[in-house]
Amino acid sequence: MAEAGGAEEISIVEVEPIQGRDLIFIEGFPDVGLVGAIASSYLVDRLEMREVGYIDAEFLPPLISVRNEQIKELIRIYHKNNIVAIVSDIPIPPHMIRPLSQSIVNWIKRKNGKLLISVSGIPEPNRLDIERPEVYVLGNKPEITEMLIKLNGVNRFKDGFIAGIKGMLLREAVRAELDAAIILAQAHYNYPDPGAAGQIVSYLSKILGVEVDVKPLFESAEELRLKLRDLMMRTDQVMRGIQKSRELELPPVYL
Repeated sequence: MAEAGGAEEISIVEVEPIQGRDLIFIEGFPDVGLVGAIASSYLVDRLEMREVGYIDAEFLPPLISVRNEQIKELIRIYHKNNIVAIVSDIPIPPHMIRPLSQSIVNWIKRKNGKLLISVSGIPEPNRLDIERPEVYVLGNKPEITEMLIKLNGVNRFKDGFIAGIKGMLLREAVRAELDAAIILAQAHYNYPDPGAAGQIVSYLSKILGVEVDVKPLFESAEELRLKLRDLMMRTDQVMRGIQKSRELELPPVYL
């Protein structure tokens, strides 16, 4: 089954229909520190989620992924129980951000999704001096934020900018009246940060009600950094075009 829409001819294809109640959607598109990409991929692996679909678009780069001698789509969809994860091997090109965000939110609404969670890093200049990155949360409704805060161990994201597809997904969710949230960990801006991703996974396990051992993620941190260098380089180039670095700034104060 395919869901199409947007000027970019974006198709969300379910090779196996995604069914269930109270579905929680997690997206981990690459951006700051590849935190979302690492965290979502690790969840998929540890929870042994099934690959059930993919997202295709006219202006995605002419590439394929090859893993263990298998051809993979660039943006894949995984499902297990009430959890749906979107994992991407590429950063989203700036001109695709708006139509892709709209397509994803509309698709989740049609699936009667309970919650959309964006996972990301927040640029931290002093990350090298921080052993345990702080986690920040923001819901698109006050009650969502309060629910996340009650799980303990996190901070409120009070002021700042959220750029790129993470910000657009939140905005489109507000407009579509879809419950959504973003979870961010302090991270290196343009260096893969498995440590920050581990903090996110630990917190996500509370939301999802599942047990996830993050020890292997920390143990393989250096290997992951080397493996993800090229993706981080491509992501850094894209982030420069969408002003991701402005997330360090505070918005103007209106009196």
